[in-house]
Amino acid sequence: MIITIILNIVFSFGVSFFFGILFNSPKYILVPAGIVGAIGWIAFQSSLLWNESDIQSSFIGGFFIGIMANFMSKRFFSPVILFIIPGIIPLVPGGTAYEAIKNLILDDYHEALITMIKVALISSSIALGLLIADLLAKVYFKYKKHMQLKKVK
Repeated sequence: MIITIILNIVFSFGVSFFFGILFNSPKYILVPAGIVGAIGWIAFQSSLLWNESDIQSSFIGGFFIGIMANFMSKRFFSPVILFIIPGIIPLVPGGTAYEAIKNLILDDYHEALITMIKVALISSSIALGLLIADLLAKVYFKYKKHMQLKKVK
């Protein structure tokens, strides 16, 4: 059990890291992007243990990726997108999308439709998690800047 969890974390880090290379990110961004992906995967898996819903767990994973991407963006003075794109790769429902297309080709339209809807819901929940995290981060950093300016006066 523990070995499986450690391997999941290592592989999610590796996927994000190597996709950062593929995305042509700067070298100093690769490890933080891998950490963002690993934290998003940990949040996704932890949420799966509690509620057993792929859609809600994808939202939680996307939310944590968004929060960590904004934190890393401020820490490394880089655009947020350099952390978000490699970070969401472990959460993308590629296997489920493959199953949907396979069912479509095999003329199992009912199962294909159900699986396509699931893919759309998972993808949109990841995007919604990222959106809410980005909005909260912008409000937080704007408030923090406002409070710093208030102290100067």
